Amino acid sequence: MVIFTCSPQHAAVNSGQYDFGGWMPNNPFSLQRPPPTAKGTTSESTILQTLPDVNITVQGMSTSWVLSQKSTDF
Repeated sequence: MVIFTCSPQHAAVNSGQYDFGGWMPNNPFSLQRPPPTAKGTTSESTILQTLPDVNITVQGMSTSWVLSQKSTDF
């Protein structure tokens, strides 16, 4: 079970992360404010204040991209 969890299952879960998370609103790596708790209480400005800045986004997306690449020695 440990061997399966550490190899094929890990590869199956990680291989498609960048496809979904490559667009930052799908997978923000951090939030600057807490998410809204009630519907209809947000505006465009509160959404922009909640999403992370460019540097954090680039770091998170590059990490996701590296984890999604196939290994060269598979």
